[in-house]
Amino acid sequence: MVAFLTSLPTWELIRFLGLLAYLLLFAGVSLGMLYSMPVWKGKGKAALYKCHSTVTVAGTFCGILHAMILVIDTYMPFSWLEILIPFRAAYKPLWNGIGTLAAYGTLILILTTDLRNRMPHKLWRMIHIGSYPVFLAALIHGLGVGSDTKHPAVYLMYVLSFGIMVLLLIVRLFFGRKRDRAYLAHRG
Repeated sequence: MVAFLTSLPTWELIRFLGLLAYLLLFAGVSLGMLYSMPVWKGKGKAALYKCHSTVTVAGTFCGILHAMILVIDTYMPFSWLEILIPFRAAYKPLWNGIGTLAAYGTLILILTTDLRNRMPHKLWRMIHIGSYPVFLAALIHGLGVGSDTKHPAVYLMYVLSFGIMVLLLIVRLFFGRKRDRAYLAHRG
């Protein structure tokens, strides 16, 4: 079994899964921001939430696989301690540590969402707002350690995804303030 695993194109799998995890996380956070906007109602809002949840879990799964394959990589293997303990990696410890923190962040977001109905809404919301720094950590990890970052298409993907995220955040903040003002006016 070990011979089979080490015969796989691990470096290509690691790169592919890292980029896929990032794109799915970007899609999950973007869909979450869109979901929170007041223009969505009924079945459309439910479908958007389902997509948001599915791509976020898929992105987390791909990110975990991305890290796990590093253990069997023949080119630059990582130990389990280097993967599990932030900033412990021998190779680019800062950038890899940020990736480890991003992975832990996505796991916390998913687990607390599963426990959402058993915790105070304000606490869940505070934790869930952590999706923004988690996304930023994934972006920084990719830019700092990604072997494909210098490829123009990959770099453009990072720039565009960040730009879209900033734009959505501005729109989200605008709708949030508008919704808060309406709520306060209604309460009198």
